[in-house]
Amino acid sequence: MAFEHLFTPGKIGKLDIPNRFIQSPVQSRGGDDDGYVTSELIAFHRARSHDGKGPGLVIAQQSYAWPAVRLARGLALWDDKYIEKMAALASAIRKGGSRAVLQLGGSGSRLAGIEMAPSPVIGSWNMKRPREISREEMMHYLRCYAEAGRRVYEAGFEGISLHGSAGKYMCQFLSPWSNRRTDEFGGSAKNRVRYVNMIISAIKERTSADFPVILRMPCAEHTEGGLTIEQGIEQISLLSEGGVDAFLLSTGGQESLWSDCPPYCVPEIPGLEDFSAVKKALPDVAVIANCGIHDPVKAEHILAAGQADFIGICRPLLADPDYVDKVRRNRLEDIRPCLRCNNCQTWEARPALAGRGMCCTVNPALMVEESMTPHPACALKSIVVAGGGLAGMSAAATLAERGHRVILHEKSGELGGQWLAASAGEDKRPFRTLTAGLVRRMEKAGVDIRLNSAPDKNAILSEKPDVVILATGAHPRDLSGVDILPSPEQNGIARLFGIDVLRGARVPGRKAVVVGGRYIGMECAVRLAEQGYETSLVEMNEIGRGVILRIRGIMFRRMMEAGVRLFPSSSVFRLTRHQVEIAHGGSVFPIDADAVILAIGTVPDKSLQEHDFGVPTHVIGDCRRIGDARDAVAQGTELGLLL
Repeated sequence: MAFEHLFTPGKIGKLDIPNRFIQSPVQSRGGDDDGYVTSELIAFHRARSHDGKGPGLVIAQQSYAWPAVRLARGLALWDDKYIEKMAALASAIRKGGSRAVLQLGGSGSRLAGIEMAPSPVIGSWNMKRPREISREEMMHYLRCYAEAGRRVYEAGFEGISLHGSAGKYMCQFLSPWSNRRTDEFGGSAKNRVRYVNMIISAIKERTSADFPVILRMPCAEHTEGGLTIEQGIEQISLLSEGGVDAFLLSTGGQESLWSDCPPYCVPEIPGLEDFSAVKKALPDVAVIANCGIHDPVKAEHILAAGQADFIGICRPLLADPDYVDKVRRNRLEDIRPCLRCNNCQTWEARPALAGRGMCCTVNPALMVEESMTPHPACALKSIVVAGGGLAGMSAAATLAERGHRVILHEKSGELGGQWLAASAGEDKRPFRTLTAGLVRRMEKAGVDIRLNSAPDKNAILSEKPDVVILATGAHPRDLSGVDILPSPEQNGIARLFGIDVLRGARVPGRKAVVVGGRYIGMECAVRLAEQGYETSLVEMNEIGRGVILRIRGIMFRRMMEAGVRLFPSSSVFRLTRHQVEIAHGGSVFPIDADAVILAIGTVPDKSLQEHDFGVPTHVIGDCRRIGDARDAVAQGTELGLLL
């Protein structure tokens, strides 16, 4: 189809925008330890804005106006010494053909060590009550914003974006939930926007009256006592009068962060109804619809229907730097889709990634673009890959694309490995694009794919390989050290693995106990409960430990709504004829059960690793070390680029 509206030029204030795609900001972790712009951050933007093929406007990652809000390798703007490298970033974006804007933000009482807020309202993120910020402190931070805005201007950015959503400093003033002040900065909508309007005025005084200001804010928070859509529309009108040139809109708030970056398990564009309401009520206000608009066909329809003026995209550009150009050329089948898995949000829980920028499951080159550029192989080799999961397919595709001759053996009749279970279910549709994309790459590159082929040593050596790659995955972990009475054969409780249940295995009876409280366990529990099973979930640690926060909260809500009984900090003691006995606090409690579902992790399949193939042999994926999809794709790709 033609994307007429997406590629029609637009305006924000007096700034001409070549197309309607806005690259929305993300905490890319692209600063160094001192807050300076890094070469990695510049390379990240060059990969997405080059030759006029990228988004019409780029909002670079959040920078900070005062040292107290340093966060996650963010960018510093509290001193003039940072301007020079900021200028290099702005120049790189502009030279690529996109308009360059920088986001300026502050985390308020969300950040550890920051004990102030507009009002002393307990935060859900730490359950602590901050003190009320004084007027003198507010004016100090206003001056910090104004000076930082001047530095943005002097660095050559063509506009500034202020972060006022997701419980950040400005958002706390805009929300009636967190702002309960009784002075001129609280109460009415006019009072709640007063401080933000003062900041905007101060920035324009230090820059130019025509310097575009984009405000990122929720138009509704959808929580009791929070900002309603009616209040949001009133505030947007007042902020527009105060000098905001465009609004990068979200929906929800700190208590529902999933709506700001919606994962696979929620509706694709949760804020569309709210964005449409704003545009209908305020037709002259420039609205950037944001948060979960990944499908370019839907984006075109949103613009055509007058529901927004611009489309904010972030994760699609993380997954595929050429997303905008592929849409422009109507090559939608070549887009590498974002899975909406939100692995890009997991840096704080992954110590192995602490020293680098954000990561992406489908794009291992994210934030390491300089070191992961593919080149044709110097010496072509014959390579055998054993295993058709994510690691094996990623390696095979990358190697074949570089010119190697690749044979891939998969013991089952279907490619995907454990990802077949991870991507099963209606809400996992985005996940299935990963397997499909890897298969397409392999076929296009000429990989010899052999299904229902479980090679032994002789079969592998018969191919006369120069290199062997073992990517045989892992097996589900079974119960160990647990008594099963009267015997495993005579026990009346059916025992199934969670990955099989997710793929549709029949669960007998009507009472199910799920053991394991991470992704697979929670998904099994929700699915069974929604199918009418009396479902219990047992986890030896806290439930959801290690699960991405934006997903964890949703899964807890779904389990609660489905009636799943939760038993955290509990272990399976034994299985009797019709009960699972769990140990908790030194006592044992029985749970009636017809079936027990095991979701307690996996064990590497090392069956081929005992052999000497007489040629260089590499082990990747779960058979090397248990990881997740991101680890598997990254290991396969990195090896594919190395050989």
